[in-house]
Amino acid sequence: MKVAFVSDTHFGYRRFEKDALQQGTNAILDACKKADILLLGGDIFDSKNPNLNTLTHVATLLQQAQKILPDSKSPKILAIHGTHELSSKDSINPISMMAKLGLIEDVHNKTVVMQKNDEKIAVSGLGGIPDDLVKTALTKLNCKPIGSATNFFMFHQTLHEFVPQAKNLASTDDLPEGYDFYLCGHIHSKKEYLGGKLLISGSTVLTQQKDEEQNKKGYFIIDTKTKTKEFIEIKTRPFIVSELNFEDAIPTQIRIKINEELQNLLSQTHESVPILKIKLTGSLQKGYGDLDLSGFNPKNAYLTIDNQLEGSSLLDKIQKLKGQRL
Repeated sequence: MKVAFVSDTHFGYRRFEKDALQQGTNAILDACKKADILLLGGDIFDSKNPNLNTLTHVATLLQQAQKILPDSKSPKILAIHGTHELSSKDSINPISMMAKLGLIEDVHNKTVVMQKNDEKIAVSGLGGIPDDLVKTALTKLNCKPIGSATNFFMFHQTLHEFVPQAKNLASTDDLPEGYDFYLCGHIHSKKEYLGGKLLISGSTVLTQQKDEEQNKKGYFIIDTKTKTKEFIEIKTRPFIVSELNFEDAIPTQIRIKINEELQNLLSQTHESVPILKIKLTGSLQKGYGDLDLSGFNPKNAYLTIDNQLEGSSLLDKIQKLKGQRL
């Protein structure tokens, strides 16, 4: 069987709402044309309380996806919730709502088995939960691998291997044993671990503006017979990061360089309005505690200036966070 893994579409993301809608929709529909089963790795919605327009779009999209996927008596779309969709214990989240409507199967803390001819696959899941609860949750799962199947464990978390500098995170050693593939959401750029057994497809829309998100976005197709995988790229809005380094510079010099670099980036040909991030590194000359970064508002680009200059004031450090998603 061919299994598609799409994650972090963030439908309803306000800053780039059209990008999220178009890119996520295209990824899901394209994946369904290439696969027998669709797995959704969480943060399909950007919020635990999406508006009616977003809910309607996703519900309609899932109906389309079901029609494209091959006919089957087994569930064709399986999903877990992400951290953006996480609700309190007694509240319904949008993923469980889609499940109640019969549009997906929610595999949080359970195992679902699907069969096509003589081939069987089993999918288990753990939806997004607070980082400090992950180690304990992994030891108390009700789901488990099935001996006669190709087994997938789908989860939505940060592990120590992804962010080595973070403390008290679960690691790949804590993942349940016996699965052929581990599919992880939450991380927004494509990555592979455990010799390709742990796959991160990344997001289909830019939200965090991390440098690594300049890489292509897309989704995975896994062939359960050959135990191989392929990353399928999707078309997205261009994201370009440029770094300007200074040594004991004065604000005027910095503003001139920013303007020059901005004009250079805008002179390049882009298929659509690009997202630009200009990083300022190095040092600001002593005595200049405040760096005015206002006034850079290009009409044909979305611009973020990331001020990492030594000697910048607290106000500057706050300004550099504007427009960025944590």
